[in-house]
Amino acid sequence: MTPESIARPTILIVDDASDMIEVLINFLSDRYEIIFATTGRQALALVATARPDLILLDINMPVMSGYEVCQALKENESTRDIPVVFLTRITNNEELVRGFAAGAVDYVTKPFMPNELLARVATHLQLRQVRLEIESKNAELEEAKALVQRQKDELAEWNTSLKQRLLQQSALIRSKSEEARLQSDRTQKISEKITNAFVLMLANVQEQRHAKLDTRSRTVEALAASMVSTLNLPQSEQRKILIAARLHDVGLICMSDRGFLFQGVLGPDDYTEYRSHPVRGQSIMGISEELKEVGLIIRHHHEDFAGNGYPDGLIGKQIPLGSRIIHVANFIESIFSKETGRDAKYQVTSKLSMVMGSLLDPDLAVAGDQAIKDVLADPSAPGA
Repeated sequence: MTPESIARPTILIVDDASDMIEVLINFLSDRYEIIFATTGRQALALVATARPDLILLDINMPVMSGYEVCQALKENESTRDIPVVFLTRITNNEELVRGFAAGAVDYVTKPFMPNELLARVATHLQLRQVRLEIESKNAELEEAKALVQRQKDELAEWNTSLKQRLLQQSALIRSKSEEARLQSDRTQKISEKITNAFVLMLANVQEQRHAKLDTRSRTVEALAASMVSTLNLPQSEQRKILIAARLHDVGLICMSDRGFLFQGVLGPDDYTEYRSHPVRGQSIMGISEELKEVGLIIRHHHEDFAGNGYPDGLIGKQIPLGSRIIHVANFIESIFSKETGRDAKYQVTSKLSMVMGSLLDPDLAVAGDQAIKDVLADPSAPGA
């Protein structure tokens, strides 16, 4: 198959300003198929036939606003999964929250930077492709589950007349039971492979977006691994927490480069965008049914034990255990990355004890201290 024969993603541009449409076409047409509409009603009619892969939607349009168009798309089962990115001059937080509530996955502020626009479009098209692949795999999984159910029903039918056919049918029943068990095992393995592939894909996207973020996430994962081992948590719980630790900042991949790279002092808009990354991370995890609990852990990993964190201001044990563990690991990594002296581990341990009970869960102090011993090496020590 030649590159020319591979279908390019289609992007629908909706804006009542023809000059803006022309600018966007110039930026995007080299990589994507472009269609456009100048009104909300025209856009809805076009979506019904063209089925775009992504929609760039202006908010402020006459007759039918971008919010109304987005809401109409999300209420229609056949179009609700198309990602919508708002084009807006609005920067206040309430309007942006309204946009996310209407169903948008992101927004680009006018006037926009070409590289930022291209990066956000590419990210959301990639996430859409992953979701479509996950849905395909889930369909295969449902077929496998249906097969298991049919075999169980067959076993039930055999059992109704077991007394009459016990001797001659016992071997067949054992065979059917073993087949059902093997199929159930295969179904479980398929589910685990789907989850592992999705996690690996997100980790790769995170690494490609910025290697420093991936390095920090690996360190947080290692610290969390030590803590869950010290706490002797069940293996199933440990797996969820470690996936969440590896991807706790995955919501940052949708941020602008300035906020993402933490360059300089963040302005109010950048800081608001940064504080949204736990919710964005949970949204990304929601693509897979198997990772919804992981998404909940990611959502609350910036909640403070005293109730001063975000996004929901949870307090104490209201915060999921996995989130509290990752918050400790994240704090340790953040402090250690700034220490350069030979007593770096001692400094981290000292600062960790100072925030127990306010920022962090004091019940995790012992596990946190052990993680420092297990994972960190003093920067100036031989071999460090």
